[in-house]
Amino acid sequence: MKNLLFVIALTMSAFSVNAQSKPSVAVLDFDTRGYNEVERYQIIQKLSLEMINMSGYEVMDNYDIEYISERDEKDFTGCFSRICLKEYGEQLEVDFILTGSMNLLGEKVSTTVRLFDVTEGKFIKSTNRNYVDVPKNDLLMAELALKDMLGVEVDPELVRRVTVANDYDNILNNPFDRTLVAEGPRMGFGFVTGNNARILAKPSAEGGWDQQIPLNSQFGYQFEKAYITTGNWQALAEIVPMISGLESNRFIPNLTILNGLRSNNSGWEFAFGPTIDVSRTLDGQLDSRGEISFSTALVFSVGKTVKSGEMNFPINAFLIPPKDGTSYRFGISMGWNSAKKKRLFD
Repeated sequence: MKNLLFVIALTMSAFSVNAQSKPSVAVLDFDTRGYNEVERYQIIQKLSLEMINMSGYEVMDNYDIEYISERDEKDFTGCFSRICLKEYGEQLEVDFILTGSMNLLGEKVSTTVRLFDVTEGKFIKSTNRNYVDVPKNDLLMAELALKDMLGVEVDPELVRRVTVANDYDNILNNPFDRTLVAEGPRMGFGFVTGNNARILAKPSAEGGWDQQIPLNSQFGYQFEKAYITTGNWQALAEIVPMISGLESNRFIPNLTILNGLRSNNSGWEFAFGPTIDVSRTLDGQLDSRGEISFSTALVFSVGKTVKSGEMNFPINAFLIPPKDGTSYRFGISMGWNSAKKKRLFD
């Protein structure tokens, strides 16, 4: 029994020594010019919680700091120089003080986190990161800068999304306009196979268009609206009016209405919907001698938006299944736009 009590006492003593051996740190203030008091306080709280979670330091409780501040009639805020940090650190009896700043530089937010050694009277660790200027992202900026200073591994994909200005729009680097926009002009080519291709190649006297190559150019504009946006995905409706056949002395108006999904992260998308053509038909078939009529079909589209700087280049391939079992239509189109990001005060 005595041996058991001795072991328990020794274990508790070891834990006590280990707890006391942890260096103490206080998070007093953070220089957040351009932010309000609530945001500044949240940043300080975020840094304190992250330091506690890292378990390498004994973080001084905010209530203890407030008590000492009231007891000694000392305001511990607004201190960022070595002289006052050393004075305040000795008064609070801590080993280190965590401080830093967050300032707007053009379209970037420069975030600095520094660790001050009270005994040595100097900064022993420091790091600086530049982030995309996005409102409501300040807590993440502070957290990543702190982990970088302490050598804590973070997700590189997460860092890239909040530091690369021309990355794909997402909820982290663009919370007020987080959809990837592909609206803009469209141009491309459509191919026809099967029976309709043979009709196009016939002479006009036989109801054809003397078109030996069943290829139609396409020119139009894509209008789109994202009606659901969550995470990295958006559900959107697209309306694409086009004109085709100009190279073969034809004028074919076309209207396509699509419903689909697009990834804001990768730029890939899939959509399908009805397409309406205006053409000349006779007895239900294409015929240059026939009457002008409307025809409908179902179109499937897959594509990807490629980004270069602030430019978006959507590229889409489409397939229209035939009614007669032979006359498949397929093709490719591309476009471009420059979608500027919204800011909080724009």
